[in-house]
Amino acid sequence: MIARLLGAGARALLVVLIIVAPAFLLPGASVASQEISLIVAGIAAAFTVFEYASTHPGLIDFRFAPPYNRVRFIAFSVQVLCLVFLARAIEGQDNFSAEVLAFADRAVAALDFPASPVRIARSTIAAGEDPAFELLITRGAAVSFIVTFASMLFFAALLWIFHWPVGRRDFNLWINLPTFEPGYGRDVERRLNRDGMVNVLAGLAFLYLLPVLLSRAGGWFDPSVLSNYQPFVWGLTFWAFGAGSMVIRGAAVLKVAYLVRRTRAI
Repeated sequence: MIARLLGAGARALLVVLIIVAPAFLLPGASVASQEISLIVAGIAAAFTVFEYASTHPGLIDFRFAPPYNRVRFIAFSVQVLCLVFLARAIEGQDNFSAEVLAFADRAVAALDFPASPVRIARSTIAAGEDPAFELLITRGAAVSFIVTFASMLFFAALLWIFHWPVGRRDFNLWINLPTFEPGYGRDVERRLNRDGMVNVLAGLAFLYLLPVLLSRAGGWFDPSVLSNYQPFVWGLTFWAFGAGSMVIRGAAVLKVAYLVRRTRAI
C-alpha cells in the first residue's frame, strides 16, 4: 500500500513538473499563465494519484503492463522540453542555443519533401504569414515530428523485438483495457483488430487533417496566436504527440489481438 502510494506520488510530481515547465522556462511568460499551469498541473496530478494509487483498473489503458505508459510519458516530456528549448534558443537564452537551432534546421531539411506533415503544417498554418513566424512553425513541426517518430520506432521495438507484453506473466486483457467492452469468442479478436486499425489510421490522418482543419476554421482560429511561445509549445505537442499516442495505442491493441488469435490457434 505504502509503495503504491509513493509510486503514485512520484508519477504525479513528474506530471506537475512537465506541465508547469513551459510557463516557468519560456521567456516572457506571465504570472497569470504560471498560475493557470499550476492549477492544470494540480488537476492532472490528482488524476494520476487517483489512478495509480488504486489496485483496480480505471481509465488508463495498459496500466498493469509497463512500460507502455512510461514510453508515452517520456515521449510527451521530451516533446514539451524540446519545444521549450527551441523557443529559448530562438531568443538566445541558453549557451547551447546554436546547437538546438542547428538540430532543428537539420530536422527541417530531412523532412522537407512533398506530402511531409511538416510541409503540410507550414503551408496551411504559416502560409502568407511573417517569415519569422513561418520559420518558427516549420522548426517546431520538424522537431515535434522527429520526437514522435522516434517514440513510435522505440515502441515498435518493444512490441516485436522485446515481445511486449508476452514477457509479463500477469498480463490481463480486461484490466489493461478497462474501457474495452468484453465479448466472447472471435468477437473479441475482431473488435481488437478494428479498434487497433482505427487508432493507427486516425493517428496518421491527424497529422495531416489538423493543420488543414485549422486553416479552414474561419475567424475562430488565428494562426498568429502560435507566435506566442506557450500556445506554440502546447499546440505542436497536441498535434504531434496526439497523433503518435493514437498510433502507439493502435499498435499495442493490434499486438494484443495477434496474441489472442495465436492463443486460440494453440
